Amino acid sequence: MIYLCKILNNNTLLLLTNMGRFYTGDIEGKFWFGIQSSSDISELVTYKEHKPIYIWKSCGCYVDDDLPEDDKYCNACFLSKNEHIDTVEEEGDYVDGLLYIEEQSIHYSLDKERHYQELVDNMSKMKEIIDEGIMEEYESIKQTDDILNAFSGVFNHIFDYMNKNIVFEDNIEKHKVCSLVARYTLGYQIEYCLRTTESCNIQCET
Repeated sequence: MIYLCKILNNNTLLLLTNMGRFYTGDIEGKFWFGIQSSSDISELVTYKEHKPIYIWKSCGCYVDDDLPEDDKYCNACFLSKNEHIDTVEEEGDYVDGLLYIEEQSIHYSLDKERHYQELVDNMSKMKEIIDEGIMEEYESIKQTDDILNAFSGVFNHIFDYMNKNIVFEDNIEKHKVCSLVARYTLGYQIEYCLRTTESCNIQCET
């Protein structure tokens, strides 16, 4: 299975499986190591990011913004605020006096009506730049739900093709081509998701 890639000096794409940042939700995969940012979806569609999301220390539940500050604790896991505090103190995580932390991720909630056409238009522009042989590999992909999970191996043949057939002139060209392919792959997953389910919710590690 191919989880992410890194470019070697000999023009080869190194396959890495144990490092990098995941994206999960309606689609799954890993961002290309050293190539792709956690906010790369914002290069595919116009999106105003949500306000920060917070999670409770110790239990990891999401914080309800409607809770009053003086009664702010996870009432799903603890009987009282003091019980939550005691647990967090025992874990050595109460030094800042807070029971919650900001979740280290970016959330996207896309829908077909608002985002699909812009996504398709931007992917069409990328098609004109990406190597024709690489695009033929994308076109050979069977339209099944395997597309939603990059770990299924559905994109493996694309990277195999690049390793065997693409020669980069320099590091600048390497980065440019691989950035486009990484972004197009992510867009390919989102396009299928929006086309078949009308919406696509994604959580991206930062």
